[in-house]
Amino acid sequence: MTFFNAEKFQEAQKANLDLLQQISGKVFASVEQFSQLQFKALRTTSEEQFESLRKLLAVRDAQGFAELQASLLKPNVQAERLVEYNRQVQELISGTQADVAKLAELQVAAGINQVKEFVDVISKNAPAGSQPAVAAFKSTLDNAGSVYENAQNAAKQAAELAKTGFEAATNAAAGKPGKAAGSN
Repeated sequence: MTFFNAEKFQEAQKANLDLLQQISGKVFASVEQFSQLQFKALRTTSEEQFESLRKLLAVRDAQGFAELQASLLKPNVQAERLVEYNRQVQELISGTQADVAKLAELQVAAGINQVKEFVDVISKNAPAGSQPAVAAFKSTLDNAGSVYENAQNAAKQAAELAKTGFEAATNAAAGKPGKAAGSN
């Protein structure tokens, strides 16, 4: 009698490899999007700097210089751009984290099912009189699943709280009214 099933072990290894590939794909896609976001911000900033220099070189008198200086000193425009950039970065991070968490959640669920199948096989083949030990093991497994589920829910709530805090800080920096805590 053997409890080891080589085919199931091989399937589990393939599933783990697939999961790793999916996570890597998500991370690489996010890094690519972040690089594009940075490049776009750098290009926009560079173009604005050159345009400002062109305007400066075109100034012919003190009044023109004063007007140019007033037009360039618009902190609201710069703050809004920074807020928008930070919002996009936060969205990218949140989206990537959520995608990876979903993939991991599916893999953990599959792992839990495999362990339960293994315990069922053991309990069917257990010697007489070992039912209390098997029941205790099953109970421990169920409790571990509950602990994992509670931890997972707490992590989701913490991520949502962090996102809400970031949005509130971003809105405050932009001078916009924020959403009430807990509202969507």
